[in-house]
Amino acid sequence: MKRQTILPSGLFQRAGQPLVMTLLMLTLLLTGCRPPFIGSTPTPEIITWPTPPTLPTRAAFPTQTPVPTPVLIIPSPTPAPVRLPGAYVDVLETALRASPGGAVLQRMTAGLRVGVLGQSSDQNWLQVRYQPDSKQPPLTGWVRRTDMILFVDLSQVPIIAAVATVEETSPESAAIPATVSAQFLHLRAGPGLDQDILDTLTEDSRLRLVGRTEEADWVQVQIGGGPGGWVAARWLTSDADLSTLPVTGVASTGVPVVQPATVTGTIVLQTRNDGDIYVTTGSGLQRLTYGFDPALSPDGSRIAFTRWDEPRGLWIINRDGSDPHRLIAANQPRSPTWTPDGQAIIIEHSTGETSCYDTPFGCKSGSEIDAFLGGKDCVTTPLGTFCRRDFPLVKHSFKGLLRTNLNDGSTRDLPTSRDARAPTHHPLTDEVLYLAGAGFAITHDAGNELPRILLSQIIVGPAVYSPDGQFIYLSQRSGDHWDIWRYDSDGGRPLALTAPPPQRQHPVNNVAPTVSPDGRTLLFLSDRGGSWEFWLMNSDGSNQRRWELAALAGITLSYDYANERMADWRR
Repeated sequence: MKRQTILPSGLFQRAGQPLVMTLLMLTLLLTGCRPPFIGSTPTPEIITWPTPPTLPTRAAFPTQTPVPTPVLIIPSPTPAPVRLPGAYVDVLETALRASPGGAVLQRMTAGLRVGVLGQSSDQNWLQVRYQPDSKQPPLTGWVRRTDMILFVDLSQVPIIAAVATVEETSPESAAIPATVSAQFLHLRAGPGLDQDILDTLTEDSRLRLVGRTEEADWVQVQIGGGPGGWVAARWLTSDADLSTLPVTGVASTGVPVVQPATVTGTIVLQTRNDGDIYVTTGSGLQRLTYGFDPALSPDGSRIAFTRWDEPRGLWIINRDGSDPHRLIAANQPRSPTWTPDGQAIIIEHSTGETSCYDTPFGCKSGSEIDAFLGGKDCVTTPLGTFCRRDFPLVKHSFKGLLRTNLNDGSTRDLPTSRDARAPTHHPLTDEVLYLAGAGFAITHDAGNELPRILLSQIIVGPAVYSPDGQFIYLSQRSGDHWDIWRYDSDGGRPLALTAPPPQRQHPVNNVAPTVSPDGRTLLFLSDRGGSWEFWLMNSDGSNQRRWELAALAGITLSYDYANERMADWRR
């Protein structure tokens, strides 16, 4: 009988047989007894971290001999997939690169999901795994963080690469220096007018070009060490050929339309309150008269304005400057606005006034001041010491809206709140929008329907409707400055069309908008250049530029935030 020897490894072998043969037989036996573990193939949505395998628990290998049960060490299976932190492509197209800013491995379109492995130390790049096809192994590469929606706190993503600039890592994407040639230029999240505005660049701003669209009408830029964005190429100055840039995006819209320096239609404007009134058709200027708040009739043939000196009231003059005459007398008239049929004009006028003492607690009468002071000249309270001389006597004027019929000169007071200012008539209906304290209210030029509040608790200037009545454009106080805003006609969806530059030495203001007859362009007043000037922009806030009317060069404009309407625009 042949002996059996128990080996320290727990395996057995017949005397005289090589150890290699024994191991081979055991391997065949094991694979015959149990099928090998086959890990599931990962899909593009399931990405795994490269974690160490976990040793599974298995039953001991069966033996038919009355010897101690052998201990078997079997290769462990691949663990179940672990889901990586996810991210989705948030732009129309982005590039998966071999390194931050390096060679392009794959183009990825909007909505594709990737797993996030890590990030660069400057947080501008993410290392991701992407599997375009379940039959192929996943790709590992780098994408721009600004091109992705990330479903994990960025602080939880490990840093696995030092900062790498485009110039250092990607010869094909070598950055091209450029400067902004426009007065103001929107930096957008993607190549299109429908993309979010990230910032507003000023003239001569320096930046680097790192990519483009196929037609090179939009370019991807970087500013300093920031993530950058997209701008319209036509507003940049560069000595390099843009075609050498890699294609890094697909345009969602065309570039901003270049508007001519001249305008079409008739524009009437004033230099200041009670200042000179001019008219232009886009070239020269003709002085017509003087007064407040000129307003063109719907057909553009006549101009309404007001005067406070005698004979004070509502006046009308023809567009060619002929036949100036007073229509009605009125006390402190302002802001004429025409009805859509051109048969009537509505103005703001004073309906009365009262004298009162201006105090920190409101406008008080003499008897109220006496009661407060208790017959003394001064009184000390927990809020401080107050004296009679501290409260100046002022006059407060109440304002209402007056409608005048041009055919017979008849007038009618519209139902309004006690302080109604700066009316503007709806272009299609009988509604009249007016300033009412801190906000706007709406009344009607016919009937006795009570007014209703449209907007409240905001500091605003006079408004103007778009020609189709869909929007309201106005100037609105924002902190230390004023901007042009657009609202839906029902007061919803507010949108700021102008914004101060990122770096400024003083407040920059944009006020007194008026709309072109086709509704596509706004004319407004701005002091962004250091003095008041007329500017133009598209009705969505894009393409802001100075109104280059040569005849305005020698004219000084003034704005006193006293509800001035500086211009009106008709066909």
